[in-house]
Amino acid sequence: MAFQKWQVGLDIQNGQLCALGIQRRRNGWQLRHWWQHALPHDTLSYGVLQCSPTLLAVLRRWRKQLPCSISLRVGFPPQAVMQRALAAPSLQLREPELGRYAAAAAERLFPLSVNELALDYRVAVQQQSRLYLTAARQSVLQQWLSTLALAGLIPDVVELTCGALAQVGKAMQLSDEAALIHQLSDHWLWYLPGEQETASGWVPGLLSTDSEQLRQHLPDAHDLWFSTNISGELLTGMQPLQPLSLLQFMQPPLPANGGMFTLALGLALRPEES
Repeated sequence: MAFQKWQVGLDIQNGQLCALGIQRRRNGWQLRHWWQHALPHDTLSYGVLQCSPTLLAVLRRWRKQLPCSISLRVGFPPQAVMQRALAAPSLQLREPELGRYAAAAAERLFPLSVNELALDYRVAVQQQSRLYLTAARQSVLQQWLSTLALAGLIPDVVELTCGALAQVGKAMQLSDEAALIHQLSDHWLWYLPGEQETASGWVPGLLSTDSEQLRQHLPDAHDLWFSTNISGELLTGMQPLQPLSLLQFMQPPLPANGGMFTLALGLALRPEES
């Protein structure tokens, strides 16, 4: 079998960094590497990565533990993006016309010029075609990329952490009545496999089982799976999410709390752009 690069997911949050490296094998995925390190609680400010000496030292030390050639996928905070949905063009546009249509729509819908935005878009065809726009400030994205570059890290993919959670849910092949929840220090992420279009998102704050937010965002979910990046007990009525069970080949030592690596695994599993 041809050599396969390690696919490495890097999840940077306030208070903690989690990273996971996997490699494709004939009969599944092999866990090749995991790493966890405490970070300052002001590492992110409204989604902007703060380039501190502490963070750079941690990233540089981690980079030395990895092979020279990897496929790096980095999580990007949902607080730093703007998203809108609109009707897709009636004509079946192809590139580059579709890209120009998306840029023109972004110019109308977002409070910044298109030159100030890093823009991504996708067309979803369900009951009716919808064009989904995701935009971040170029300056914020460049701050992330330049900080990583100082540590010798060049991402192949920058993915929203909501999308990383969805990647784990897809790999689990959950029922339409299920939901995935991942708690972070100042917000929580959700994924609903039964939703065809807007299937994932985020909510500020800490989640509790009697929260109105839970009823608002997951009204029809009866099978709740939960993981967290912070210390705390499993919420009542939820099942612990064990993301590493999706890997077929592992050997000790393994992390004591696999749920902390939910997003890192989702990033590692995420396909590269075609």
